[in-house]
Amino acid sequence: MSAGEGSAAAAGRAGDGAAPVGVLVLVGLRCAGKTSVGRAVAALADVPFVDLDDALLARAREGDLPDAASAGDVLRRLGEPRFRDLESACLAAELARPAPRVLAAGGGVAERPANRERLAAGAFVLWLRADAATLRRRLAHDATDRPPLTGADPAAELPALAARRDPLHAALADAILDTASSSVPDLAHAALAAWRAAPRTPPRDADPTA
Repeated sequence: MSAGEGSAAAAGRAGDGAAPVGVLVLVGLRCAGKTSVGRAVAALADVPFVDLDDALLARAREGDLPDAASAGDVLRRLGEPRFRDLESACLAAELARPAPRVLAAGGGVAERPANRERLAAGAFVLWLRADAATLRRRLAHDATDRPPLTGADPAAELPALAARRDPLHAALADAILDTASSSVPDLAHAALAAWRAAPRTPPRDADPTA
C-alpha cells in the first residue's frame, strides 16, 4: 500500500499555506468522521464541501421521492441496488464539478468498481479509520437515520462491513488517518496537510479484486 498513514498528532499542521489541488474525498465506515472532518477541512481550506448523502437526497427529491426525509429514508424505500445506482451518479457528478473541493463519500461508495475507478482517476482519497469499539460508541450517540445493510443491527453489522470494505479503502487511499483518539480540529489540519503535500499522481489500480 502506497498510502501515507499516521495520526493527526503525527501530521501536526505541516503544509499550511500551499493551495490544495483537485478534489479531496473522505472514505470510511459509518461514524468514522467523514462529514464532521470534511466540513472542518473545507472551512480551513476555504473551499466548498459536499456530503454525498445530501447530494443523493436532493437528487432523490427531484425524482421519484419528493418527500424523502434523509438518505437513509431513500435507502429504505428504494432498496440498496437502486440506492447505489443513485449514489454512483451523484459521485460522478460531484467529481466533474470545479475543484478544489471536499467531498464526504457514503460508506459503501468503494464497493462498486466504477466508483473506485472514478476516485482513483480524479480525487485525492483519504481513508478515515477507527476501531470497531469507537464506531459502536459513536453510533450509540448518533441520531442519523442509518438503515441496516445486512439485516443485523447497525452496530452489530460493523465487523462484516469492515471485513468487506477495509481492503477496498486500503487499496484506494492516498493517505490514512486514525480518527479514534484525535479531535476534529486536529484531524482537519492533518487531512489538509496530507492533501496539500501530496497532489494526485497518475491514476493507479485501486481494485484489489482485479
